[in-house]
Amino acid sequence: MVDSDVSYFGIRHHGPGSAASLVQALQELKPAAVLIEGPADASALLSFLARPEMQPPVALLCYPEDDPAATSFWPFAEFSPEYQATLWAFSNKATVRFIDLPSSARVAPVEAAEKADGTEAAVEVEMAPHLRDPIGTLAQAAGYEDGESWWADIIEQNPQPGPIFAAIADAMTTLREGEGPLAEFEAKREAHMRLEIAAARKEFDGPIAVVCGAFHVPALQATRPQKEDQALLKGLARRKSTMTWAPWTGPRLALGFGYGAGVVAPGWCKHLWQTRGRHDAATLWLAMIAAVLRAKGHMVSTASLIEAERLARTLAAIRERPKPGFEELRDAAIAALFNGEAVLWALVEAELLLGADVGEIPPTPRWRR
Repeated sequence: MVDSDVSYFGIRHHGPGSAASLVQALQELKPAAVLIEGPADASALLSFLARPEMQPPVALLCYPEDDPAATSFWPFAEFSPEYQATLWAFSNKATVRFIDLPSSARVAPVEAAEKADGTEAAVEVEMAPHLRDPIGTLAQAAGYEDGESWWADIIEQNPQPGPIFAAIADAMTTLREGEGPLAEFEAKREAHMRLEIAAARKEFDGPIAVVCGAFHVPALQATRPQKEDQALLKGLARRKSTMTWAPWTGPRLALGFGYGAGVVAPGWCKHLWQTRGRHDAATLWLAMIAAVLRAKGHMVSTASLIEAERLARTLAAIRERPKPGFEELRDAAIAALFNGEAVLWALVEAELLLGADVGEIPPTPRWRR
């Protein structure tokens, strides 16, 4: 979505379809600067993502120096839009930086709270609270059971996405019109990002790309006096913190492992990213299922694989989906490869849907702020 010299790209964190569409959009726009939702004080560490020794999944870690156990993290997978945007920026000599609240503010002590006995007790800022699921709301309005399926059809696996970022911005604008005020912490995050965007507009002559979670696009586009945002951030508490990169794992990108911005099936997302632009993604996925089964001593015939693919495509047509998703491929595999024994799906579920990837990092400095 374009606002004069600034283009806003609302993405799904760790969405391979979002990443593919974003890279294409950046190539067309050729921005002078790419601004990414992420801790502003960690921008100096972004260059490490472009080093060949850095193999995702990896995570940016931030912890207060006096309490390393209170660690915040920002994971990046190969299929994360933010990661691909960073690679694009370095490959095309564009400036890239984070624009969200500094990590030191996320772990900073806030004003003292009152105990039950009337005395004061110190409390700490937690990670951003989970917002009401905007994608789930849109999915319900479209007749889907869950947000993941809706987003997969419209964004991740849509063969003809068209002006998808404009559509996302319009949808989120409509959704947020019925929302009440945000929690104070989220409001401060958006205020900080607006100020960073305003500063970039004065700094750069060429186009600017803003990459952020889809939910934030309407707020970042909104015209608001800078004095109001500055007043909201006045006196923002900070705490001495240290930032560094660390290897991450595929399963820890999963929603089921407690990661609020995670995806249901990281292994499937990686497969979609690596097979983007191909027409045989479903066939290759079924072949991977067969390989796992055969490695575990189960016989899988070629005829059964052909039948599973036909069934997956039929299920997608019945469910009015643009192409088979991992749900259709799972149901088809259970019927044609597992003889209807759904319990046997557990044999491949962890290995394929979650994956077993472990990232690698080069020697990285600790960045203290």
